[in-house]
Amino acid sequence: MDYFHSKRYLDTLFDWEAGRPAPGPLAQYLPRMRALLAQVGNPQQHFFSIIVGGTNGKGTVSSLLAALLRAGGHRVGLYTSPHLHTVRERLQVEGRCVSKDEFAAVTTELYDATRRFPAGELGMFTRFEALTALAAMLFARQGMEYGVFEVGLGGRYDATNAWDSAVAVLTAVDVDHVEMLGADPVGIAADKLQIARPGHPLFTTAQQRPEVMARIRQEVAGRALELYVAEAKGVRLPNGTEQPYLCQFPEDARPSTYRDNARLALAVAAHVDPGLGPAAAAEVVATHRWPGRFEWARRAPRIILDGGHNPAAARRLASDLTSVAPAWTMVVGVGQGHDAAAILAALAPAASRLVLTSSGHAKARTAPSLAALAPPKVPIEVIPDWRTALAATVAGQPAEACVCVTGSLYLVARAREFLGLPMESDGITEDAALESLACLQEACRRLGLAWEPISADGNVVRVRRGSRSLHFLRNKNPFNDYVAARLAEDKGYQEELFRRAGVPVPDTMQVFNPLADARFDRYKTYTSIDQIVEAAGRRFSFPLVVKKYRSSLAQGVYLVQEAAALRVRLQEVFENSGFLDNVVLLQEFVRGPEYRIVASRDELLLAYAKVSQSEGQRPDLNPLHQADGQAVRVADEHLLGRLRALTRQVAAVLALGFYAIDVIDGSEGLRVLEINPNPFCFFYNRTNGREDFVAIYARLLERFLPAG
Repeated sequence: MDYFHSKRYLDTLFDWEAGRPAPGPLAQYLPRMRALLAQVGNPQQHFFSIIVGGTNGKGTVSSLLAALLRAGGHRVGLYTSPHLHTVRERLQVEGRCVSKDEFAAVTTELYDATRRFPAGELGMFTRFEALTALAAMLFARQGMEYGVFEVGLGGRYDATNAWDSAVAVLTAVDVDHVEMLGADPVGIAADKLQIARPGHPLFTTAQQRPEVMARIRQEVAGRALELYVAEAKGVRLPNGTEQPYLCQFPEDARPSTYRDNARLALAVAAHVDPGLGPAAAAEVVATHRWPGRFEWARRAPRIILDGGHNPAAARRLASDLTSVAPAWTMVVGVGQGHDAAAILAALAPAASRLVLTSSGHAKARTAPSLAALAPPKVPIEVIPDWRTALAATVAGQPAEACVCVTGSLYLVARAREFLGLPMESDGITEDAALESLACLQEACRRLGLAWEPISADGNVVRVRRGSRSLHFLRNKNPFNDYVAARLAEDKGYQEELFRRAGVPVPDTMQVFNPLADARFDRYKTYTSIDQIVEAAGRRFSFPLVVKKYRSSLAQGVYLVQEAAALRVRLQEVFENSGFLDNVVLLQEFVRGPEYRIVASRDELLLAYAKVSQSEGQRPDLNPLHQADGQAVRVADEHLLGRLRALTRQVAAVLALGFYAIDVIDGSEGLRVLEINPNPFCFFYNRTNGREDFVAIYARLLERFLPAG
């Protein structure tokens, strides 16, 4: 399976997070998980396992503990949930998310090993159980010394509790997921304490509720657990003595919640690795950041993102916020199964205004339902669409403004995307496609043209001037001839046309899928993948670029470094190609600065450089897709002259009303990488604002929908 198909396979499984829980009694959960692990060779037996449960702070403690162990020179795997932007965030090896190829490879291995699993009496495993197994498989195969596993839900029946971890950690316990765990903190603690094993250490925080701490001590006495308690100045050991932390930090350096979690992580790290040095520990504690947890997105204005999604987390957040500033605009979305009324009440002391919205997740509460639960003394505003809510409260605020987005990690994820914060992603967000319609709408407003969404989802828009109209579909525009646009979308035809017309392009070799159905035999250029690799080796030097003929936004574009990697990549691409998706381009890799030309017919409308400092660390080849990617408008007249000349060459081959040309300025001059008949403006606007593309749309509307 490729990455797309591996994700699709996992999405077919039962998934509590998506509202599709597994049928059958809870008593089947752990036996089923153990059977799954056995099916893939019991990988959890090949590393030192640490399990982290609790209600609040699990992700921070888990990630900080993993970072501390890495600082001690150890190889560490980290498994957390949920994720913000990509499922790959949940599986981290040596401090990085696993790559798409790694994820696809291990998922394929899991699939192959468990094809007969559904026939068993325990039923089919769930998505979370599969992800837990994938983490263990990755950690074992990549030689991790330690695996840190964050509990997903509860403790007793959670997939991460299917084996005996050497160390158990219990963060602050409070009420959450009431429909699954109930509303009694002591009962919740009893369930979560089942992650600990007799004779093994259990670490917890002194910040527990008194009744919860009493239940913990009762469990410790009854099951012969070794209890370590992270207190203000040190760790209370099982023998009652206090051991100082490896390092201290100023009380006002970080939020109080972080300090409590850091003490717990330090206590565990010092126990697991007695050789961890104070200086290394202090550096990790001072610099560690966990996205979406009291995350400073902006300093002026102050914008903080925090995924606190239960009353206890909301209370701590409100306290930490008021230590920064007395009053905050709170943008709040809450998921089903969480005590929304208590969350809103807990946030109220720090709120000058509550903006109630919804993350759009399948299990998100609606904004009007939140309004019915809001505390009476705080002004509220109901904005159902999260994009509109963020635009109204986050964008364009004065430097003195204070905004916090909270209540749901899913809402925080959307805010991170909205603000362009660094993140791992699987592709573009919907905002990237819809940005074109936002620019079009503003252009219509300036020209006095009627702008009307005509589909239920708002993706199709009609623009009218008198009796004439044009239709737009997201970023797809009506300014192009249909056949010319289809030719431009097909990188194979595109490259042939340009090469024959003398347009400068990289050396390119087209190959047809040798594994394709027999009906395509007339198109096959080689009978095997080995033949293709051999021919490529004669024609190109490595690295070289592999492109699907319909790749978009760097999805389906790969850089391969040697022949063995090319063979693996072609096998994956051809095995996963659609019925009519069998052409692949092998292309010379050209080094040099990259540019994009935005054009209409033979006229250059805009040109910009694609700039990023992430060379060698990119998840794909496009500099603008990196967290530090910037679109820098070309002002140099000599370069603009060269780009205009290239635009005229392209226009002589394909007559397009609105398109983009991606070019690279290599050692032999400008070369066309590809053209796009439906250009995105999102990446340019992220750096430069909308004005340039609003002006471009206005110009095109005047040309293609003129007055009179």
